[in-house]
Amino acid sequence: MRAASLIRIWALAAAAVVLAACAAPEERDPVREDAPIRDFIDVNELAEVRVIRTLDQLSSREVNDYYVIVSTRREDYLLEYFSRCLPNYDGRVEPDVRRDSRALYPGADTYRGCRIKTIYALEPGQADELHEIGKATSR
Repeated sequence: MRAASLIRIWALAAAAVVLAACAAPEERDPVREDAPIRDFIDVNELAEVRVIRTLDQLSSREVNDYYVIVSTRREDYLLEYFSRCLPNYDGRVEPDVRRDSRALYPGADTYRGCRIKTIYALEPGQADELHEIGKATSR
């Protein structure tokens, strides 16, 4: 009789724990750091570019860990990385992998050691706006 009571008590305790776990409010997915940039791309309907011709050295400004603004002599572009690309502060330089030394292609090429997912063409003024959005949303 005593064993049956103990089993009944343990079963009730286990059921209470399971019910409490099921009744707890579920955690929402945190908003991704790049969500404002993704919204900017969607709202402004930025056009994807298949290649950037690079006759000179490129200059760049970080937006966040997922995006960087690259400037040629005449135009600005937004590069999206496949994954988070953390800055390298230890002085090492990551060599870029490119299929053509005078062009930058999404998919296989890298910029600052990170693989490029997509390239978007920017209109005048959009690069500054994106840079400000990146500064406002950074940690």
